[in-house]
Amino acid sequence: MKAFKFLSNTALAFSLVLLASCSSNDDFEETGYKKQKLEFKAVIESSDVTRATLESNYSMSWDENDEISVFCDKAEECVKFGIAPSSFDGSVATFTNYGEVLPLWFDPDNFYYALYPDKNATFEVETKKITSVLPTNQTVSSGRTYDQQALLMVACADKDERIFNFKNIPALVKVTISNNATGKVKFIEIESKSAENRLSGNFEVCPAYNSEVINFVATSSAEKKHTVKLQIPASEEKQDFYLAVLPGRVDGLTLKFENDNSVVYARGSDKTVEFKPSKIYDFGTYDIEQEVPDVNN
Repeated sequence: MKAFKFLSNTALAFSLVLLASCSSNDDFEETGYKKQKLEFKAVIESSDVTRATLESNYSMSWDENDEISVFCDKAEECVKFGIAPSSFDGSVATFTNYGEVLPLWFDPDNFYYALYPDKNATFEVETKKITSVLPTNQTVSSGRTYDQQALLMVACADKDERIFNFKNIPALVKVTISNNATGKVKFIEIESKSAENRLSGNFEVCPAYNSEVINFVATSSAEKKHTVKLQIPASEEKQDFYLAVLPGRVDGLTLKFENDNSVVYARGSDKTVEFKPSKIYDFGTYDIEQEVPDVNN
C-alpha cells in the first residue's frame, strides 16, 4: 500500500560507545528519526487498520488506513480518527472522525491531545497525562523490519490551529543481520543489566503544545519490562532491524540472538547510555554464518 511522507527535519548524527559490532567497531551511531505534522478535522469518514512506515532516511510515512486516538481538555474518553480519503497534500494529511458520534467536548475552545497508533490508552484531564504501553514482545510484520505498533508518537494541537506536530516516544535500536536464510536467528533481544532500567511496558507521557521536550515517565508493572524482543523472519538479504525502547538511562545492556528461546549469541556492555526519544542507536552488523554457531551443535 502506498505510503505518504510528512514534513521532516534534518537528521542529527552523534557517536557514543556501547556495544562492539562484528567489524570490531566499538562505536554505535545515534541518528534522529523525525517529527510529523498533520491536521485534523471533525467530519464523518471511514477507515480500517493502523499501519506505519519507517523510511530509509528515518522519516515516518503514513498509510491511508492509519488511525489516531484524540483526547481533549474536558473529557477522559478518546475518539478515533482516520485519514480522510484523498486528503494528502504534499507532506500533510487530514485525519477525521470516521463513524463515531462526535462527543460534546469537540469545540474550538479546547486543546487536543493525540496518540499514534490508536491504542487502549487513558487520559487524565487534570494532569493532561496519557498512559499507554510500548510492547515488550515485538514482531516484524507486513514485510517491514520493525513492529508497527511500537512506533508510538504523541502530539498536542492548539485549540485554534488544530494541527498535530507529532513527536516520537521511543528510541530505536538498529541491528543489521546478514546470512540468516536458514533462520538460525528467530529473535533479537536487548536486555538491560538492571531490572530497574525499563526498556518497555507501561509509560506516562504529557504532551504540551509547541514543547520540544516530551515529559515522559516509565511506570512500574508486575510484568518483566527490562527487555525488548523482536521476532524476525529468515532472509537471504542483509536487513536492518529496529527494536523500539523506552527513553531513559540504562546502566549496561546485553544484545542477544535467540532461536526458539535458546540464546545462540550474546554480547554485552557495562557502559551507561541515555536513550532519547526520536533517536536511532546503531548496534552494528552481524553475519549469522560467522557469529552464530550451528544450533544443532
